[in-house]
Amino acid sequence: MRLRRSLLLAFAFTPLLAFCSAQATTLRVGIQDDPDALDPATSGTYTGRFVFAALCDKLVDIGPDLSIVPQLAERWTLADDQKSVVFTLRKGVTFHDGAPFDAAAVKFNIERMLSMKDSRRKGELAPVSSVEVLAPDQVRINLKEPFAPLLSVLSDRAGMMVSPAAASKEDFAAHPVCAGPYQFVERKSRDLIRLQKYPGYWNAKDFGYDEIVYSYIPDSTVRLARVRAGDLELAERIAPTDLKTIRDDKNVKLHGAPGLAVSHLMVNVGAGEKANSPLGKDARLRHAFELSIDRNVINKVAFNGEYTADNQMIPPSDPFYPKTHPIPTRDIAAAKKLMAEAGATSVPVELTFENSLTDARVAQIVQSMAKEAGFDVKLLPLETTTAIQRYLAGNFEMYIGNWSGRGDPDPTLYAFFGCNGGQNVNKYCSQQLEDVLNAARAEGDVAKRKQLYDKATGIYLADLPTIPIYHPNWYFAARANVDGIKVYPDGLLRLQGVKPAR
Repeated sequence: MRLRRSLLLAFAFTPLLAFCSAQATTLRVGIQDDPDALDPATSGTYTGRFVFAALCDKLVDIGPDLSIVPQLAERWTLADDQKSVVFTLRKGVTFHDGAPFDAAAVKFNIERMLSMKDSRRKGELAPVSSVEVLAPDQVRINLKEPFAPLLSVLSDRAGMMVSPAAASKEDFAAHPVCAGPYQFVERKSRDLIRLQKYPGYWNAKDFGYDEIVYSYIPDSTVRLARVRAGDLELAERIAPTDLKTIRDDKNVKLHGAPGLAVSHLMVNVGAGEKANSPLGKDARLRHAFELSIDRNVINKVAFNGEYTADNQMIPPSDPFYPKTHPIPTRDIAAAKKLMAEAGATSVPVELTFENSLTDARVAQIVQSMAKEAGFDVKLLPLETTTAIQRYLAGNFEMYIGNWSGRGDPDPTLYAFFGCNGGQNVNKYCSQQLEDVLNAARAEGDVAKRKQLYDKATGIYLADLPTIPIYHPNWYFAARANVDGIKVYPDGLLRLQGVKPAR
């Protein structure tokens, strides 16, 4: 009798359990790279930022038009002398461990990013002199001098807030605790990262999925195939050569936007033994290498002409883009002349890159073109995590770097060309350029900032520690039953308003 009653109860609850399970929704996202450490202070990868967009809210964010919009800070006031900013913080916000987010937490985070030995945010926040707690919901950031890009800097990793209590633990990067809409659950190296909706989030009602799973799938065609098969709901960085496939599939939608990103050939000029290469030691050979390639052909062959060929780190769509530095025309004779001046007829080059479909295509085209001028390019494709580790350690001669870009020129130009820039892994340092970049940081007049960035561009294009080749657009593929996706110029997946179609 008891057994029969137990069975009846079990059957009675089964539909309810099935119903509850059906209500739990998971957004499965295919990402190209396995992110590095999930700590905003030390992270240096695009896919790290991609995951942080769901995990770690910032003081401010950007809008689709690159304007600065509130996030954890509701409003801010710049002092008349432009040497301090007071932020009024959103009330009732908590970190994922339940600790309150307040002005003291902001002070802790900014000071942590400035003082941590391995922080990559030091250069971005270098103009900050101190942080003052004015009230639980008010904090003042004091500057050594006017710093025009401050809000733009705080709209990225430098403005991400982490729990002070959690950050004091040695394994924080493996178990991050932030204040975003989703909280960390688990990470399986070179496999997946799982996040769960944080019920205490101040705006939880606007986030339509209960769980986000990011799966590491380096091949863009495979990512797309898994979306089409229904194994994923979304995949980032779809290759332009696959766009027609998406447009012809009624079950999949294409989402895209012009990007701020740049792909470039970074040359090691000062980081360890790998800097002792011919290219690393002689700018003439770097210019010869640039003259041996045709950026427009690379764009046409590798990307069906969907990207923007260019020789600068910031894209032509940026208001600060200087038009006084046109793309050099491919000139094999001029390249050979420069090589002869440097005393070389054949130059070995080791080109390291992430073994993705996109970078592999570019590497092969570059190899073929440069060979005509006398460059013997050896290709070194590596698994993504290994490649990124080598990049961050400066362990390369030449590297195909992919930078997702920022809404202001400073976080790009200072990151790569500032002597202490967070992405200056090739250890390039020009005091002349440093002075110009610092002057641009302190200049509030837009016209004068443009002039300074024009001058800065001339300096780095003369030294050529990296050779920009193109600016990609962002292409995402998603199942047609996913609503609310908006792709911003920074290429990050913001999940507010994203939900299953009903």
